[in-house]
Amino acid sequence: MHKIFLILIIFLFNFSLAQEPIKLSAQYDETTAREEVFSNAKRKIEKEFYKKYLKDPNKKENLAFIELKMFNTGKNRYLCPFYLKNTLASYAITYDETPQYTFYYNILGNLIKFDIINKQTYPRKTLGYSRYGNLISASFEVNSKEQFVYDDNGKLIAHWIEDTALDSDDSLPRFLKLKRGSK
Repeated sequence: MHKIFLILIIFLFNFSLAQEPIKLSAQYDETTAREEVFSNAKRKIEKEFYKKYLKDPNKKENLAFIELKMFNTGKNRYLCPFYLKNTLASYAITYDETPQYTFYYNILGNLIKFDIINKQTYPRKTLGYSRYGNLISASFEVNSKEQFVYDDNGKLIAHWIEDTALDSDDSLPRFLKLKRGSK
């Protein structure tokens, strides 16, 4: 009798596990990613929000860190340099206390643009704003390997899958075979 009872319990337990719904990851295309990234997107950010970032207050120190190739400064900020023909063209700063914001500066320490990221996990959206607070770009990262990039009007600029960009031209995608960071 105990064996039958035990078998019945095991059967019911296994049956309850089999009824667990299978969770599939969300699939995005150009349209659904656009809808997602532009939902609740602010077209304009008030200057009061980013006014203190118009100039890099640590420009000399940050440029010295970049020259030494020390991008994790240990001083509450992370640096990311951008080079043009082996010459520093600009750099980005993400502060520890506000990881959802990244500020981009020219080599004179003047703000070029800033990004606002909605969260650190996928899927996530990043909105790019000019130094005047106007929306200039939007990207939707499905995961670490796939990203959709749009201009401020919602036109698809590129659909990245790993290191390959698909370009939307007359709604016929074509492989550009671009590597990230290349021309």
